[in-house]
Amino acid sequence: MTMTVTQLAVAAAVFVLGAAIAVGAMLLLRKKDDNQGRVLAYRDTYEPLFADLWSDEMHRRLAALFVAQRTAQTVADARGLGAVLISFVRRRLAAENGAPYEDVRLALTILASAPVRRAQTEGGQTVDLSGIDFRGAVLSGVNLAGFRLAQCVFDRCRLAGAKLTGADLSGASMMGADLHRADLRRADLSEADVTDADFTAASVGSAVFTNTNISGAILSEAGGLLQEQLDVAFGDSGTAVPARLRFVPGRSQRLRRE
Repeated sequence: MTMTVTQLAVAAAVFVLGAAIAVGAMLLLRKKDDNQGRVLAYRDTYEPLFADLWSDEMHRRLAALFVAQRTAQTVADARGLGAVLISFVRRRLAAENGAPYEDVRLALTILASAPVRRAQTEGGQTVDLSGIDFRGAVLSGVNLAGFRLAQCVFDRCRLAGAKLTGADLSGASMMGADLHRADLRRADLSEADVTDADFTAASVGSAVFTNTNISGAILSEAGGLLQEQLDVAFGDSGTAVPARLRFVPGRSQRLRRE
């Protein structure tokens, strides 16, 4: 099979950086009792990786992320890697909107991996992506469970099948978002705006809807939706809810938190 120039470049970058990771891992093992040596080995190993993450070329960013994905499985302390990837997602989306999102999706996948999650938890941290503008991004099937996504913008995002279980989406804007089959159980949607979002076949059991704007939202086939959730939300006559539940449209005043 003939490889394209881009594929060859990615393969070469993965090979070279993979070798650097292997050497760095050996250095870390040999010097695990020497803190200064570990710091120097970590720096020398990851400098090429970090440099390519900020490249203007997609294939270089992807190559760096492929190596990072393997690194997350072999390096005991992935906390530093998690911080770098969070910074990458923030800068990437601040710089470009409406572009391909393969690198962003891969970075999110690595952040959701067990080693990175464990490192963040042991450090008393969560994966904090709050305030990022994901507007229009294609993120179908991504795993954002438990992430802090407060005040994020997901307007017109494709989040079909996304895992948002337990995610903090408080104050987020999800206007017109495609949430088909998304898992939003126990997610915090308080103060969020889900106007015209499609929740068809989505799971919303135990999700928090306090002061959530559900105007025009399609909730008629949302799984696990309870009357109590609708009672603390507000919307308009375009809000579609299951026939077994009731919703009074037109309430524009948000509830006051006690």
